Amino acid sequence: MKEIKVTTTEPVRINAFLRDQGIGSRRTIDDYITKNYVTINKKPATLGSKVSKNDIVQVKHITKDLIYALYNKPRGEVTGRHESIPGCEPLGRLDKESDGLLLYSNDYRVVDALLNPKHGREKEYEVVIREKATPRVITLLKKGIRTQEAQYAPVKSVAIYNEGYSLRIILTEGKKHEIRRMLNALNLTVISLKRVRIMSFVVHGLKSKAVHILTPKQVETLLTECGIK
Repeated sequence: MKEIKVTTTEPVRINAFLRDQGIGSRRTIDDYITKNYVTINKKPATLGSKVSKNDIVQVKHITKDLIYALYNKPRGEVTGRHESIPGCEPLGRLDKESDGLLLYSNDYRVVDALLNPKHGREKEYEVVIREKATPRVITLLKKGIRTQEAQYAPVKSVAIYNEGYSLRIILTEGKKHEIRRMLNALNLTVISLKRVRIMSFVVHGLKSKAVHILTPKQVETLLTECGIK
């Protein structure tokens, strides 16, 4: 039996709380609740239950090997579960027409640490465009872009090379089609978009469609960079 004392100041749904504790996805936690694997202050949890500071949550011991893997997604493939990484979800997606690095894991502590923009985890992209970019593009991207779809935060870094037809962009946000929509707002057409880095993990050396299971040392690096003890 795993026992966890709640320290959050605001009430939170039990499935979200246990997800952030690395127990499983919210869907998995809901399944555990229906099977009476979860109690709050020694009373069975119910779907939708919330926990508050100083509550004691107990979860029936469930053995689960934590998996962390990198995958080099090819262009034209839809991001989703991968047969070579069972039980894991992609932590952040690439649209069908983009390629590059994806991180897969069943450790749900990593989800918020990696995807919540407030943490500032870097993701780096190489973009080839049809029209020539000018220095003004750098200025505007560093200010942030508002489109019909959303307000996009300032990029962490942007560089122009290949005579103005390629960009290297570092984001700490990760909204849907973010780079494509920002560049479209600047009248720039994306020809290709590749994610080349997630934090300190790079796609270089990983062949297209290849899966790499992280070594213990790499897992230690990942968790450290995510601020997970």
